[in-house]
Amino acid sequence: MFGWQHDSDGVVIITMDDPDNSANTANERFTDEFPVVLDHLEAMRDSIAGVVLTSSKKTFFAGADLTTFVTAGPEEIPGVEAMLNRLKENLRRLETLGRPVVAAINGAALGGGYEISLACHLRVVVNSPGAVVGLPESTLGLLAGAGGVVRTVRMFGVEKALNEILLPGMRFTPDKALEAG
Repeated sequence: MFGWQHDSDGVVIITMDDPDNSANTANERFTDEFPVVLDHLEAMRDSIAGVVLTSSKKTFFAGADLTTFVTAGPEEIPGVEAMLNRLKENLRRLETLGRPVVAAINGAALGGGYEISLACHLRVVVNSPGAVVGLPESTLGLLAGAGGVVRTVRMFGVEKALNEILLPGMRFTPDKALEAG
C-alpha cells in the first residue's frame, strides 16, 4: 500500500499505491499499514528532513465509502467510530511528526483524501482537469470525521470554514483552492 523512498537530502517520499484497487481508499489495508509507516517515520525522525506524501493513482486518495456511514445500523456504529478514532489519531501523529510534511496531490482529494492532506503542513495540487479538493460529506448530511473540521476552522476561521467550505460541501479546483487560501 505504501512505497518508501529516502533520498540523500533526508526527504522521504511516501507513495500510496493500493495494489488491489484502482484508487487508494480507507480500507483495512490502509488502516493496518498507515500506522506502521508512521512508526517508521517517528523512529527515523532525526534522519528525516521532510516528508512528501503522494499517490501513484489518478486520485490522491478516495477516502471512505460514505454510504457505509449513512446506512450504518446501530450494531455497526461502534466499528465505524473506532475506525474514525484510529484515523484521527494517526493523522495527528503525521501532523505532529516534527518534520515538514507535504501532500503532493495529483488528482482528486475529496473527503478522507482531503483530510489526510489537511494533516500535512503544505498541500500542493497539480493543475490538471481531474484535480479537485474538498470535504463534500455535508451533502450527505455528514461532517468530516477525521479532524478535517478542526483543521479547516484553524486554517480559515469559523465563519469562512463553515459558510464557504464545510457546510456547502464545496469542491475546489486547484485555482479555486489557491484563491480560497
